[in-house]
Amino acid sequence: NINTSLSAYPYSEPIPKDGDYSFVAEGAAKPQTDFTWETNYAKPVKAAAWMRLTDESVQDVAGLESVANDLLRKKHTIAKSKGILFGDGISPNPKGATVYGRTFVAGAMANSVTNPNFMDVVNACITDIGTTHNYQDEMPYMANLVMINPVDFFLQLVSAKDDNGLPLYPTASLFNQVNIGGVTIKPEENIPVGKIFVCDMSKYNTTNYMPYTVKI
Repeated sequence: NINTSLSAYPYSEPIPKDGDYSFVAEGAAKPQTDFTWETNYAKPVKAAAWMRLTDESVQDVAGLESVANDLLRKKHTIAKSKGILFGDGISPNPKGATVYGRTFVAGAMANSVTNPNFMDVVNACITDIGTTHNYQDEMPYMANLVMINPVDFFLQLVSAKDDNGLPLYPTASLFNQVNIGGVTIKPEENIPVGKIFVCDMSKYNTTNYMPYTVKI
């Protein structure tokens, strides 16, 4: 997450092309490898709203203007986070991580686990992400976030107990999230019941052009 003063933010990225490393004998010719350099532009999107307060209401209710400003900021934060996760990418909406994402592909993992549980599903998704590459020998993506509907979060994590009746995930009810092996599992009400979203959000870049402002 970075800030910029540019209304259209240019960025360049290398894309592997031809050739690759190879083990060679002493004095033998080394194989050539290459990449292309591609420049793209991130176009800004804007989240905005307005609120009307009469002069009399501001005069009669102490601190009403501060309450309104606080409500606007909170709603703005929620709208921005929803856009980052669920935006459909159709102008003027941003393209969210769930739209960039793809459907889980079980591959050789299909029907291979006896009595699978929730964490088996999570680990299968993480494995699918880590073993799917855009090009040969690409550094693997490591999922760091899992989001499920709050109902599923309660059923699969908060209420999960061992044979002695003790909670399997004590932090689920205490902190409303579970951290396992560097992966954070959180509830998110916009994820449909029965669905799971697994991702490496370190690969999602956001650039702030204009800061959050309130004008009266």
